[in-house]
Amino acid sequence: MFDLDQFIEDCKGKPASGVKELIEQALHDPASVKQALDAKLAGRDLSKGSLADLICFRSPTLTVLKAATPPKFKTPPHNHNMWAVIGTYAGQEDNVFYRRSGKGLEKAGGNDLKTGDVVVLGEDAIHAIANPLDRASCAIHIYGGDLLNFSGRSTWNPFTFEEHPYDIKLLMNYSRQLMAQ
Repeated sequence: MFDLDQFIEDCKGKPASGVKELIEQALHDPASVKQALDAKLAGRDLSKGSLADLICFRSPTLTVLKAATPPKFKTPPHNHNMWAVIGTYAGQEDNVFYRRSGKGLEKAGGNDLKTGDVVVLGEDAIHAIANPLDRASCAIHIYGGDLLNFSGRSTWNPFTFEEHPYDIKLLMNYSRQLMAQ
């Protein structure tokens, strides 16, 4: 049985590679991870789509959250400016990776995460995510810092690859445009 509180304690002070090992072990039983995260977030109003409502733990050096991606949802390219480890426990999360090129971005590969898959993003990673399924996808995300500290983060226009300071409203506006295509 996955113990979320123990998992968080075990993640503290670990590098991304150590957190990846912990998530891989946990995802041997994805239903147990789902059950623990659902229990931790029980009673929160997740319908408003607030990132803060999905956070299970937050400190200056670590954020643990449940990422619930709606059916057919897409994000524009964005960065985190910290390492991240993503473990999918239900559904699928498709990642497209980018690198800076001139004044914009160019695609630099991708990784489609299915249930049980884990990926590590470096501090300089730029990615966009999509849920290609007709049902919600869920993953546990662990970040090597305070994810809600948006200082220095960026969002890119998904059509022109123009860089903008990170703004959740702008990100959601671009997401709506991508899903309308």
